[in-house]
Amino acid sequence: MKLGAIPQNPLELAALAGGFVPTPILDTLIALLLARSVLTGAKLGIFDALAGGPLPVAEVAARCATDPRATEKLLNALTGAGYLRFAEGRYRLASVARKWLLKDAPGSLYDAVLLQLLDAEFVEHCEDYVRTGVPVDMHAGLTTEQWDLYQRGMRAGANLAAAEVARRVFVPRNATDMLDIGGAHGYYSVALCRRHPQLRATILDLPEAVAASAPLLAREGMGERVAHRAGDALTADLGRDAYDLVLIANLVHHFDDATNRALVQRAADALRPGGLLVIGEVIRPRVPGDGGQLGALTDLYFAITSESGTWSFAEMAAWQRAAGLRPRRPLRLLTGPGAGLQIATKPKLEGTQS
Repeated sequence: MKLGAIPQNPLELAALAGGFVPTPILDTLIALLLARSVLTGAKLGIFDALAGGPLPVAEVAARCATDPRATEKLLNALTGAGYLRFAEGRYRLASVARKWLLKDAPGSLYDAVLLQLLDAEFVEHCEDYVRTGVPVDMHAGLTTEQWDLYQRGMRAGANLAAAEVARRVFVPRNATDMLDIGGAHGYYSVALCRRHPQLRATILDLPEAVAASAPLLAREGMGERVAHRAGDALTADLGRDAYDLVLIANLVHHFDDATNRALVQRAADALRPGGLLVIGEVIRPRVPGDGGQLGALTDLYFAITSESGTWSFAEMAAWQRAAGLRPRRPLRLLTGPGAGLQIATKPKLEGTQS
């Protein structure tokens, strides 16, 4: 998956092929304006105002408490970007906006989009990071409101791939106990437990993350089957031979190699023989350019905002192997652009049956 210039007629196609399209302008000014238009539309309630059907500018502005003339400029921008349609003096939602940007739509990414407002603040430090090599600790300075937005956004983002993760992780027979390290909102655990009725899950995350995500988990109605435990993944006691499945999703990009090796070793120790360790991440290409935009850009983003960046399948498998686990062939997620699962099995004790 890639964001870039899309020719809309043969002339533009020829210009792009010939190197005459000023792609740096498209990748900066146009991409910036596109992003800000969608973010503003979501934050001001433009998309939800149109959920019931087509409306003229004046009615949209009245519902959103915005200036009519300025609102028209935004509506036109969103129409040009394909998020709205215009006919007979009225604007209506395009299918992409109706599916992804309405607050209450099934699988909505509304909160995930709003989270980009916070991400934009972090990305402003890109130049400082490249000059000094000093990252921003994205978790250290978050206010209570930002923690809430962060967890709502991460929960909304999990709508994309949770069902596929639950389907493609082959949980061991008779598995009963799962540990979700850094799972916060818990939706991956919820999806796995719904698919495997005998399974129960403990979600380990920082106290601030637990406080912000507890209401999100409560809405799933899983009761005691999926429960939070406040603690630091790097120091908390994970136990030994206590779990049949350990999931570490969207976490190792915050840590360096040595820290991840230690975390994976502790997770392996916490597994029962025959259990699975699943690492879910956006994947960094092994060779620059091989993986396109997503892996490379997210690697930069997490380098700016934490101590590390994204990792390749091979690197994650090496951690698992060093911890005494047997890595499996990596899985690319179809519903999580740029993401994948690196799964490993803890060997069974000699003489035991599968």
